[in-house]
Amino acid sequence: MRPKELAQRRQFDFRVVSDMQSPIFRFQAYRTTADLEFDRNRITSVEEATAASKYKMTLRVPTLTGPGEMSEETVFGVDLDVSDYPLTEPAMWVISRPIPWSPHFADGRPICIGAEFWLAREGHVTLGHLVEHVARMLNWDEKGRGPGYRGWNGEAIDYHKKHYRGLALNPQLVYPALPAWLYGTEAEPASFEIITHQRAGREP
Repeated sequence: MRPKELAQRRQFDFRVVSDMQSPIFRFQAYRTTADLEFDRNRITSVEEATAASKYKMTLRVPTLTGPGEMSEETVFGVDLDVSDYPLTEPAMWVISRPIPWSPHFADGRPICIGAEFWLAREGHVTLGHLVEHVARMLNWDEKGRGPGYRGWNGEAIDYHKKHYRGLALNPQLVYPALPAWLYGTEAEPASFEIITHQRAGREP
């Protein structure tokens, strides 16, 4: 993606997540990893968001942290500064402790969001969709990845099957909502087109 398009995409992502903030979701945006780590030089406006490539996100979604143990809040990092974003998924990691006890989260490992969620959409997915997806993963409420999937933690899968029968931890949970303007039901604050780039080796 060309620099101008990437800057527009970063502003677009910032708008989307800004309009999604709620009692269960909040975020801070930064230019660099060091700024994120030391919570300095926050990006707080759409104008500045052309440089927003690092996010610290907080989801107040109760989730398992061990057998019979729960945490009310998870904080995770998102790095958009990856090669060929948004065709390539962001880098993601857990900041808070304890680590969610799940096949998708592990200490020192990237958060596993699934190739079918991001890569298969070839750029037609936003940072807001990612927030909702992570919230669903924390609530054990996502489309299954097949009977043989074990991820980072097969023991957690076995526990969930036994004690929750494969259901969401909280079936009544209301997830962070994507802004209505994203679907054209309200006026969009600024025009933006997600541009699909053809990868080398693929047929048109």
